Formats: sequence, C-alpha cells, structure tokens
Amino acid sequence: MTRHSQHANDRSYYSHHERKDAGYGYSKKDILGTDCFLPFGYCALSLVPPKNPVATPDGYIYDREFILENLLSQKLTLQEKAKKYELQERKKVRQELTAKHRAELKAIEDFQKTDQGLVSEDARHTRVLGDWAGSDERPEKRLRQGELLVVDKEKHREKSFWAKETTPCAAPTELEKVDTTSKCPMSGKKLRIKDLIEVKFDVLDEESVRTGGGRAAFCCALSKHALTCQQAVLIKPSGQVVLESVLEDCVYKEMKCPISGIELKSKDDVMKLQQGGTGFSAHNAVEVGAFNGIRSRGDDDRRNQGHLPKAGYVGLV
Repeated sequence: MTRHSQHANDRSYYSHHERKDAGYGYSKKDILGTDCFLPFGYCALSLVPPKNPVATPDGYIYDREFILENLLSQKLTLQEKAKKYELQERKKVRQELTAKHRAELKAIEDFQKTDQGLVSEDARHTRVLGDWAGSDERPEKRLRQGELLVVDKEKHREKSFWAKETTPCAAPTELEKVDTTSKCPMSGKKLRIKDLIEVKFDVLDEESVRTGGGRAAFCCALSKHALTCQQAVLIKPSGQVVLESVLEDCVYKEMKCPISGIELKSKDDVMKLQQGGTGFSAHNAVEVGAFNGIRSRGDDDRRNQGHLPKAGYVGLV
C-alpha cells in the first residue's frame, strides 16, 4: 500500500490508518511471565505460603486464618444486605396499604358529597363559582392599596433545577433478594467452614516459606520432587500431598496412604489440587490484550506524532 493511499487527504473523514497513527483505536498485546501467576501451594488470599494450609473441595489452597476472616466478612456483609432488603419490602407493603386506605377514603368522601347534594351541575352555581369551579385552587384575591403580595417562594422553586435543594432525584434502585450463603473467593461456589480440608505440605525450601517468596517451596511427600506446575493431589484422610503420577503405583494398589498408612475407602478420598501457574501458553492463558479507543494527551505528547490536530487538547493537563 502506497503512502498516498494511506493518507489520501481527499476524504471528509479520517481513515483507519490515520486514526491509528493519531493514537485512536489501537490494540496492545503482552505476554505474561511466570511472575504473573501464583505458585503452587500459595494462599489465594494472602499470596504467600500459608502457615496453616487448608484446601477447598475445588482444590484451592488458603491459609486458615485468611479464609475464615473472608468467610466471616462475607457473612456480615450478606446479612446487612438481607436486612436492607427486608426493610425495603416492609416499606413497600406499608406504601401499598396507605395508598389503598387513601383510595377507600376518597371513595367514601365522593359518595358523601353525592349523597348530600354538595356537587351540583346547575349552571347558576357555575356562574357563581367563576373560573375556579370544580377545582381545588381559588384565584388570588385582589390586593388593596398598600397591601403586599404574599408569594410562596417554595412553590416557585419547585422547577428550579439549578438549585440543589430542588434538584429532582431518581427513585432509589430496588434491592434484590440476597443469598446469604458464603462462597469461595476463587471458584464462587458455596463454601462452609466444615468443608475445609487440612493440608500437610512437605517443605522443600525453608527460606522461601519463611520469607514468603520464591517458587517450588513445597515437594511431593513421596517422591520429594518439587511441585511447580505438575498436577498434585491431596489424600484427604491423611492430608498428604503427592504427585498424580504416583497414585497408580503407590496409592491405588493397596488403597492406603503410603506415608501415614491410613486406609482409603474409595478413590473419592483423593482430590486434585489447583496447579501452579507458569509462563507457558500450553498451561496458562499468558497473552492479554487491551484496546485504547480514546487518545490521551500524555500519550500523544510522548509519541509526538499523528495527523489529527491537537487543538482539542489546549488547556488540558
């Protein structure tokens, strides 16, 4: 494509290439490294090796202190929302009863007026009543000499939208019924305290666990291989963590934990744990993209290029 075809300057609009050069509507993609993913065995809330590790039925690892605090915070927040919802429903019921009561009183009042003959369609009454016949408001009385006109300023300010006291407000958004069940922060599924399973990690690098950093801090309890991105499993009765590759030869043959000797009832006593993240695309979604649809002043000054005028940025910081 020639330069002239990219910047023809003979159209009444900017081409895609011109807008892209000016900083509008460009995409950016980055490749995430290993540091962007949580290593195996780290608490999903504190992001450091747990002191008292527990696992959820979905295989997520948490520190007991942090997950209990999170579940308690969820419970209090949900209970508060449920209380607000109940108050809203009670208010709606009271408003409906009030409206129904007013309608009944209005019907009784209309019946009494009709029954007592207070409402008349005689033309003589219409002439006597004047222009305000049948309305609730009477015309302003004539002022005498020296008498001041009394003006209701509040009524005049009703439609003054520029005054903050009279600014119309939208009706509050109605609250929806809240499910007070606490959920796992990672999977979003129902989670109870009794569902947490104790985990016993074999520490490979004491320094990494103590400082709260580094990778491959834990190892397989049987093979002593470092656990990074391999599939690890938890033996529920004993809490031991081993590699999935040793299950067939060392666990399922005798249906017992090879470390503690505790017997397993079935294969359901073995649970998969969430794997540690890596920088490989075959293991994790390592590519992220962003689309910038608005040109910024700072980015435009940094690049110092573009074919669109900068007059629109005058006075902006």
